[in-house]
Amino acid sequence: MRRVSLIVAVPVLLLVLVGAAWVFIQQSGRPIRDGERQIPGLQSDVDIRYDARGVPHIEASEDADLFRALGFVHANDRLTQMELGRRAAAGRLAELVGEPAFEFDVYFHTMRFPETAEALWRAASPRSKAALEAYAEGVNAFLGGLGALPPGLRLLGAELEPWRPQDSLAFSLLMARDLSFWNGRPEEERFAWLRAFGADGVRDLLGDADLHVPDALVELAGEPPEIARTSGIYGPGGESVLDRGFLVGALRGSNNWAIGPGRTVSGRPMIANDPHLPLFLPSVWYQAQLRSPGYEAAGMTLPGTPGVVLGRGPAVAWAFTNVMLDDHDLFFEQLDDTGTKVRRGDGWAEIERETVTVRLRGGDERTIEVRRTDRGPLLDADPERGLPARSVTWTAHTPGDPVAALLDVAAATTPEALVEATRPYVAPAQNLVAAFKTGELVYTMLGKTPERRLGDGRLPAPGWDLDYGWDGLRDHAEHPRDLAPADDLIVTANHAGAIPGDYALPLSGDFFGPSRADRIRGRLLELDVWGREPFAQLQMDTLSLHAGEVLELLAADGPFDGDAATAFTALESWDRRLESRGPSALWVLLERELIDAIWRDESQRAGLDPGVGHPSRLLPLLRGERSDRWIDDVTTDTRETRPDLVAGALGRAWREGVDRWGPDVRRWAYGELHALTLRHPLDEVPIYGRWTRRGPFAVGGSATTVMAFGAYWRQPDGAPEPELEILYGPSMRYLVDWADPDRSWAVLPGGQSGHPADPHYADQVAPFLTGELFEAPWSREAIEAATVSTLRLTP
Repeated sequence: MRRVSLIVAVPVLLLVLVGAAWVFIQQSGRPIRDGERQIPGLQSDVDIRYDARGVPHIEASEDADLFRALGFVHANDRLTQMELGRRAAAGRLAELVGEPAFEFDVYFHTMRFPETAEALWRAASPRSKAALEAYAEGVNAFLGGLGALPPGLRLLGAELEPWRPQDSLAFSLLMARDLSFWNGRPEEERFAWLRAFGADGVRDLLGDADLHVPDALVELAGEPPEIARTSGIYGPGGESVLDRGFLVGALRGSNNWAIGPGRTVSGRPMIANDPHLPLFLPSVWYQAQLRSPGYEAAGMTLPGTPGVVLGRGPAVAWAFTNVMLDDHDLFFEQLDDTGTKVRRGDGWAEIERETVTVRLRGGDERTIEVRRTDRGPLLDADPERGLPARSVTWTAHTPGDPVAALLDVAAATTPEALVEATRPYVAPAQNLVAAFKTGELVYTMLGKTPERRLGDGRLPAPGWDLDYGWDGLRDHAEHPRDLAPADDLIVTANHAGAIPGDYALPLSGDFFGPSRADRIRGRLLELDVWGREPFAQLQMDTLSLHAGEVLELLAADGPFDGDAATAFTALESWDRRLESRGPSALWVLLERELIDAIWRDESQRAGLDPGVGHPSRLLPLLRGERSDRWIDDVTTDTRETRPDLVAGALGRAWREGVDRWGPDVRRWAYGELHALTLRHPLDEVPIYGRWTRRGPFAVGGSATTVMAFGAYWRQPDGAPEPELEILYGPSMRYLVDWADPDRSWAVLPGGQSGHPADPHYADQVAPFLTGELFEAPWSREAIEAATVSTLRLTP
């Protein structure tokens, strides 16, 4: 009997111990938001007042104390996010997570992130250095008093080092990388198009009959890969992390708009912003309000960096969208026989080489060599894809001072001062829209553009030809700007039309179509005057002008019969709103079928990624602005017509929907296809990953609606049908109405905290999904009224 009792008792005891350990891990490193903490270096007491959503309102009597306090509260709430981010940018993530991050580390060393962060530090102004140093002191004060690591870092066994100012600057490089199209490798993809379809095919796909295609590129593309491999253009072989698909770039988007006093009920301007970025838990942004004698701002901060990135100051509110600037160029290189030089005209230039040690979890070390030419980081040849060694020139490698620019933008009191504040900023390039308390609206580009000698950067260039390259970056005075917008409104949504029409210089970019911008502008012009509530609800608009125009064009390919007729009849009566249930599901199935029918056959025959058929090319083709060569199915002996193609796509889309949901299209579940799951960076850690995850949530919208959620089709393992995976969406929503200067309104797709056991980890998800915004007080009286707890920092 005693033996039986022991047999039962031991597993029970083990379960109790495991459970207790799991509870301890869950509660480890919880944020603190009340009481008192001592901070080395602090000049005087700083009170941090937290509101009901965990948003800190910090007021200090010294600027340095303000940034020390911000560093402290960032680390308090987002330490895991900050630690993973700084390690990634430093090429040291494999030290924590091991082999899966090795290629990630190689990428960041290859692209010279650690060296570039050091260069940014050297270029920073004294004021920026003071802010960065104070911020680092605040982070380190938190680390010095840290009783226990947050659960993610505890599970990884992290050993934390002191925070450095360069770690903060590396975060600006991470954002530059995320918003650069270098992530998507477009020049390499377009070179593959050139090989498959010729110069005219590339011009047609890009919609530019005058596209400059270098002769040397045409010559190289005309050679089979196995011939090019031995042509002497290739240097020593070797596979780059970039070529193995470890990093997948995805198109991002954003909206911002502002209306002047003549268009509001109050006679005061309003401004709104919802930057579209990858959606994680914790959120990209951290909301805060900051006040000291030399700096006042409220809005969205970026954990790891000092200051408010998006938000408002005492006299101005500002918002960003990505310019979609082509901020990099790829140069094919010819190496000499020794692989130590690259050809430049009639001569040769030395390749700079550096040996770097990458450490892996467990103590293993690997030595890699990173190379750089006079044009930038040098990537190894990829003979399998017919790619030579190539150099990357990127604006972000040019030293600038992003901290100074953002501090000065918040302090601007006139449009001219705002434009001047952007002078030291380099990358990533942003459409900056601002609304002043006094009524003025401003557009200016934040960031610098390349001064190219020949070509526009959309295709690789021959690095040995000195007619190609950059003559530095354009002067700040040449940047596009508009200090007196027509119609008393400004709208930018990553479209080419965001740039003022009188901007004379060429500006190359991978712009989005105008559907979101046209919808926003059209709605703003529908009402004579706007109040705050309808202004805010515009961020939740799900009507797709893109879908409406496609369906109007498809009508010319009818009449249809059978399943195609049933499908088109259902779409004709659809209101073009991508809601989570109804014909919106039929629309996305049809769009996928159309794109596949038009471009997949050419892609597969050429062995290309299906990205040739990007949705942005659908409307121009249907309008007749692209060659009809893509309509025919090259895998058959017959020549297909456009009516054949459209009818086939309609029929297939209808039958797939019926198979999924039945014949009543009103019950079709777009939200089942188009679901949002918020994941933690450590999502794949067993048990812990499931604990940190939230969702899936059924959401409407698409990349072509104001409520933008960008997704791509994928086929999950074991799933009978493909699904849409959401890649990005509104990373926050923010609104300022100068009629009520004491408040702004905001929401995050998550919460303030990065700790999964904290009540503010995901408390804003439900409001975010329904379009709710929360007040963000500005005045001391309003902050006092909103305070639910106070944390006092003392010297």
